Amino acid sequence: MAIKINHLSYVYLQKTPNEVQALHDISFEIPEGKITSIVGHTGSGKSTLIQTLNGLIAPTSGSIEISDFIVTSNLKKLKKIKELRKHVSIVFQFPEYQLFEETVEKDVAFGLRNYGYKDEDAIKKAHEALSKVGIDKSFYKRSPFELSGGEKRRVAIAGIIVLEPDVLILDEPTAGLDPQGSEVILNLIKEFNKQGKTIIIVTHDMNIVLNRSDHVVVLNEGKLAFSGTPSDLFAGDVSSYSIDIPALFSFALLLKEHGVGVDISKIKNVDDLAAQLKGLK
Repeated sequence: MAIKINHLSYVYLQKTPNEVQALHDISFEIPEGKITSIVGHTGSGKSTLIQTLNGLIAPTSGSIEISDFIVTSNLKKLKKIKELRKHVSIVFQFPEYQLFEETVEKDVAFGLRNYGYKDEDAIKKAHEALSKVGIDKSFYKRSPFELSGGEKRRVAIAGIIVLEPDVLILDEPTAGLDPQGSEVILNLIKEFNKQGKTIIIVTHDMNIVLNRSDHVVVLNEGKLAFSGTPSDLFAGDVSSYSIDIPALFSFALLLKEHGVGVDISKIKNVDDLAAQLKGLK
C-alpha cells in the first residue's frame, strides 16, 4: 500500500506559550513495496512524522492516505484505527520500550492476543516470527531484559512482524549496534521487503540510504526538503540539510568529474562501482 501525505502539519502544545510546529504543510508519497529512508537533523520532524502514519498522534492539519485508511486531525472518525496499526507497525529506536512481558515468547505473542488469538495459536505464531529473525529456541523462555541490544532489537521486530503488517517502520534500527549486528538487522529488513512489504527507515546513517534504500525523504526544520532517489540526493547540494555524502558516492562523483564514464545512479556499493570500472575501456 502506497502512502500519500497531503499538506501534513503538526503542532506540539498548540495554543500555549510553548507551542512548537514540528511539521509544516508537507506533501509527498512513499512508494509501495519499496524501502524509503527518512533523514534530517535532530528536531527536523522525523519521529513526529512516523507517529502520525499509524495514528499514534493525530496531525494538526492535513491527511495521510494508506489504502482505504485516511488519518486526519480527528482520529475518532477513523473507526478502524486498530486495524490500521496492524497494517502499519512501528519498531521504535529503543527496543526496551516495547518489551515488557516476563518471557520472550509471551512478549512477541502479546499483540496477537490483543487481536483475539488463543494463547496456543499466539505462541505458535510467535515462535515462527522469532525463528524468522534468528532467535533460537533457547531464548523463548528467557526474560527479554536479559538479552543483548541486538537480540532485543530482533525480538522487538518479531513482535511487529508476527502481526504481518503491510508497512514496517523502523526508527534508527541499527543505533547502538556493532557492524555485525547492524548487518543482521539490515538483512532482515531486506528479506521483509522482498516479501512485498513497504519499509520506512528513519536513520542518520547515509550508507543505509545509499546501500539499502530505493527512495529517500529529507526533512529540514519540519519542512519537506527533498523526495527522490538516493543518487539524486547525493548528486545535489546537501550542505544545508546537515547530512553527509557517503564516501563511496563522493569518490564516484570525483571520478565522473575527471571524465570517467560512471553512471552514479547505479552505484549503491563497492561492487557496483567495481563492475562499472571493469567494464570501461
